[in-house]
Amino acid sequence: MLKNNSLLWIVYWVLFLCIIWVYFASKFKDADNTLVFKYPENEIQFAWDAIPFEWNNFDNKERFDKEFLNTSNNLYQFYLYVKRYPAYIPYIEWELKKAWIHDDFKYLPIAESALREDVVSSAGAGWIWQFMPDTARQYWLRVDDQIDERYHFEKSTTAALEYLGVLYNRFWDWALVAAAYNRWENGLSREMEEQWVTTYYDLYLNDETSRYVFRIAAIKYVMESYFDRKDAIDTLIWWVQDAPKTKIINVWKIDNLAQWSKINNINYKDLKILNRWVIWDSLPEWDWDITVLQ
Repeated sequence: MLKNNSLLWIVYWVLFLCIIWVYFASKFKDADNTLVFKYPENEIQFAWDAIPFEWNNFDNKERFDKEFLNTSNNLYQFYLYVKRYPAYIPYIEWELKKAWIHDDFKYLPIAESALREDVVSSAGAGWIWQFMPDTARQYWLRVDDQIDERYHFEKSTTAALEYLGVLYNRFWDWALVAAAYNRWENGLSREMEEQWVTTYYDLYLNDETSRYVFRIAAIKYVMESYFDRKDAIDTLIWWVQDAPKTKIINVWKIDNLAQWSKINNINYKDLKILNRWVIWDSLPEWDWDITVLQ
């Protein structure tokens, strides 16, 4: 009798595990298929212009291919793009539209920083737009040992789009604008003059800038492919980083942020995360807008 009961329990467990396996296999079947991203079927574009692949641009197919494969096969990095996307990109899309800058430039900060808040380059460029301190100051961002507005999302986005607009007025070509953002405009102009060329795709550049436009384009097409299969892929990534509901409080000076948070019934950790541009534990005298949770 005991032996029969044991056998019955084994049968029950086998049936249970089979049901679980069938459930999850069907749930993730479509998601598994989406992880092989297809190459774009039509011409590959960046900011209205087709990337040339003919004649002396024979190497461009390989350049795009490398970036597309790197982006689409690095699933860890891709999932992080997707998770951070809702917190930043909708706002950037709206600001690009208002500034009459092509929508493809919403992928530039992904190429620059993967939308990571803690990225600082070896040269000292910071946050998602990877501004150098001097460039940030040139576009009215305060950067010193107390305040670093490169970490202020709205202000740094405004500054970045102003910079892109200035670059377009200089080069009148969006691929060159992206390259200049990466390379620095004077350096790019010098390369164009020395090589006697007028387009990005004819330039022989340093490795990072040579890859830059192709990297942005690859991110664009992989993300578009994701949105075609969003429901299936989202079964694998669990959650996305939605922007929290916040409000703005105007203050003049805060001597101690932790004490001020306690008095105003605000969590200090939340205050620091939402206002990463405040370096110290205080705010000097000025007309400040700080962000807090609603």
